[in-house]
Amino acid sequence: MQNGLTITAVDPDEDYLGIEVAASNKRFAGSAWIYAGVEELSELAAKMDGFPHSYEDRRTHEFGNRDPGFAGGFLSITLRCVDRAGHLAVDLVLEDDAGRYSRAHAAFGFQTEPAALDRFIESLRNVERERFGAASLAVA
Repeated sequence: MQNGLTITAVDPDEDYLGIEVAASNKRFAGSAWIYAGVEELSELAAKMDGFPHSYEDRRTHEFGNRDPGFAGGFLSITLRCVDRAGHLAVDLVLEDDAGRYSRAHAAFGFQTEPAALDRFIESLRNVERERFGAASLAVA
């Protein structure tokens, strides 16, 4: 698994987009299979676009559901600045349900760069439009 965050479209459907989320920093890793809304990748891209507005800017998006009564996993992704110079951090919480694997949970983060975030945003839009492929956000 490469360091960073990768969201891969694995199950396109008329009513949802099945995504595999894999993330890693140099010490921790996790993955989850999630049922996302059909337009949720572009919603995430829109939410991240223009980040950071200021050094206090913080943006969070959640995919899936933590309730064990729902199928699929969960992802919370938060963007924040680590300093006034605009260095970026990504905080992740991943949970997998017991449908495919044993129920599991991981929480960790990594730093990235604004240019990498811009490429990730564009890739998210492409994956949703094509309903195929992957979008990756690299570790700085």
